[in-house]
Amino acid sequence: MSGMAKASGPRIHVLSIDGGGVRGIIPAEILAYITLKTKLLVHQMFDLIAGTSAGGIMALGLGTRCKNGAEPYSPSELADLFMSHAAEIFPAPTFPALKQLFGPKYPAGPIESILAQYFGDTMLGSALTPLLISSYDLASQQPFFFKSHKIAQDASYDVPVRRAARATSAAPTYFPPLLVPATISGWNRELCLVDGGVIVNNPAMAAYAEARMLYGTLPQVEFMVLSIGTGDRKDRLGYRSAGHWGLFKWGRLVQPILMDSVSEAVDYEMHWIDPTAFHRFQYEHLSTSSNEIDNASSTNLRSLKRQAAEYIESHQAALDAVCEQLKQGRGARCEGTGLPADLKATA
Repeated sequence: MSGMAKASGPRIHVLSIDGGGVRGIIPAEILAYITLKTKLLVHQMFDLIAGTSAGGIMALGLGTRCKNGAEPYSPSELADLFMSHAAEIFPAPTFPALKQLFGPKYPAGPIESILAQYFGDTMLGSALTPLLISSYDLASQQPFFFKSHKIAQDASYDVPVRRAARATSAAPTYFPPLLVPATISGWNRELCLVDGGVIVNNPAMAAYAEARMLYGTLPQVEFMVLSIGTGDRKDRLGYRSAGHWGLFKWGRLVQPILMDSVSEAVDYEMHWIDPTAFHRFQYEHLSTSSNEIDNASSTNLRSLKRQAAEYIESHQAALDAVCEQLKQGRGARCEGTGLPADLKATA
């Protein structure tokens, strides 16, 4: 981990959480450790929280008043979401390869029911700090970001939290896209939203850019980006494996390959753009079974939780160093959306 020189101006804290299905247990456990050490809630430490897919669900759970309409969930409660409901979200399908050939592997009903259970009627406007939730609009072939800090100027950004959560986690081949009709989208056009992992499975770069846009005009401002991954796949493929693949084989593996490569590219870019500001925590030795984002077996879920505990123990010194900085709280030192008053007009 990089050294942490004392900032002469405000230090803006940015949290980025990767996508990864049930592997979201890993960042949830890491964040639980951080909140235990700092004795602060996540939204009290970060001036912007970004997330993709499972990370997007966590960002929404940690950063809005979604628990009984009054307060955010804790990281431990969100880890329990994955532990308790993964088998409902990812039920064991009959003939899974054949099913994926002709349609989504899983129906949308169970995940939508669980998101409704956890988020209810909470709106994105209840955000306790700026949130950046990634998705991709197939209709326009453009990235689509849910931005809570845009709501003050554009009410169309205030959507139900469960809708943003469903959009960011609509992984192609796993779940159907989220259709948002033009009559209710607020953008006067139909949206067809899928998992933001197709563009930013690791949203650290997008989060850093958004934070610079929001806070970059503050005097002598510095940034710290805490990026937490969901584990690195170790299913290395050589020519003997992939050299003669056709559409069927590539169709099954192209998504995890693309998502992992996007995440690693972001790590590389952030390291060289601002190495002193970037702190990445990524479990690098996932077992073969826990590679899969939809392995909802109780054995695998317990394994992910155990691997998270092992990672925290082996990286405790680096985590504690980051916690010392986060104990200072948010750099912007303000309430509500987390935006200084003079920035709200341009956010």
